Amino acid sequence: MTVSNRTLVQIASWGALVVASTGYYLQSCIIERCRGYEYYKNALKTLRTNAGAVHCLGEPIKDKKFKLSDSENNFSDGNTARFCIPVSGPKDRGSYYFWARKINDKWTITKAELELKSKPDMRLVIVKEK
Repeated sequence: MTVSNRTLVQIASWGALVVASTGYYLQSCIIERCRGYEYYKNALKTLRTNAGAVHCLGEPIKDKKFKLSDSENNFSDGNTARFCIPVSGPKDRGSYYFWARKINDKWTITKAELELKSKPDMRLVIVKEK
């Protein structure tokens, strides 16, 4: 029994669509899980309550999907975490960098900086490194 090339191409196309959709869905699930972690919530709360960040970005400040593949900036091992989150507001957009450490079973933001697209050579210090 022979199968035509056209049928094989259709099967391969549908297979590729299923694989790509599954990958995108799983990546979205992991990002949503990260957004629920204490350090992530604390970091965004710190950003949204910082007067300088509110002045530069405007309100409301929204976080966007970050790249899971960027392991240099987006990393957590259970005791330390560092992330680069794309953020935006009505006035500007940029990247929010934060570092966190778990101390006595509580996450603490140890350093946080905001880099604006309008001023890529400067960073606003949100939390100064201790």
